[in-house]
Amino acid sequence: MTAENNEPDFSFDGLRDFTWTAGEVARRLGVTESTLRSWHHRYGMEPCSAREGGQRRYGTEDVVRMSRMRELVESGMRPSAAAALLQRALPLRDAHQAVVAAGKQLDTGACADLLTQVIRSWGVTRTWNRVCRPALRSVEQAQRADPDCVDHEHALSWSVTAALHRVHRPAGEASILLACGPGEQHSLPVEALAAALAEHGVPARVLGAATPTPALVRAVTTTTPRAVLLWSHHPDPAHHAAASALADLPPRLLVAGPGWRHPIPWEQPTSLVDAVSLLSEH
Repeated sequence: MTAENNEPDFSFDGLRDFTWTAGEVARRLGVTESTLRSWHHRYGMEPCSAREGGQRRYGTEDVVRMSRMRELVESGMRPSAAAALLQRALPLRDAHQAVVAAGKQLDTGACADLLTQVIRSWGVTRTWNRVCRPALRSVEQAQRADPDCVDHEHALSWSVTAALHRVHRPAGEASILLACGPGEQHSLPVEALAAALAEHGVPARVLGAATPTPALVRAVTTTTPRAVLLWSHHPDPAHHAAASALADLPPRLLVAGPGWRHPIPWEQPTSLVDAVSLLSEH
């Protein structure tokens, strides 16, 4: 689960100077141009990019802000409150740097609080893809050069987990079960998925890391979910054996992560957005 949020047509890493017109942005986001104009005039959500020929132009970060504005308004937040939240929000690139710095200082409290604010401003998926994952990668790269700095990775991982756990969980019976394969210790992607589902009003049970196959089968038979997702970061035959055991049970089975060998006979979401979309289906 590795993709950006829901602006794939705007996330061109090699085209940071590319810009779009208001009409193009409105069509991509599924809003009217008049809605965009209202956000500009009434709430100060002007794009940061320059005008061309009298027309507003939207850069990549402008589109991210407009997309998040739409999400917040659709979730029930008043446009004025959504605009105020985004205008004081820390930009995602700055959040990444601040999170890495706090992790290296082992300041887990400040790091978790910062990530909590970033999630509130930008949502779980953007925070995971554009802040958490890059921060974890940078710490892992530093650890290769200095193996003793594993404390930085642990501090950052704990902070990410704490922030994801603070996302409000919707009420109701959980019909989704999320777990890692037997022996799989990389559980943060499962935590991110649970938090992203919660943002979409979908409650999920999370069994976490290294769930043995008998425990997985028992959990499925006792909770009767409508869907199960099994995560594998490292290739392991035990993960395939666990998935095969679950495939014989009634719930829909999805597998995710880079640890699955192709060809995969089970449904496999390719991104966090994809997983949320598939698991939100009724």
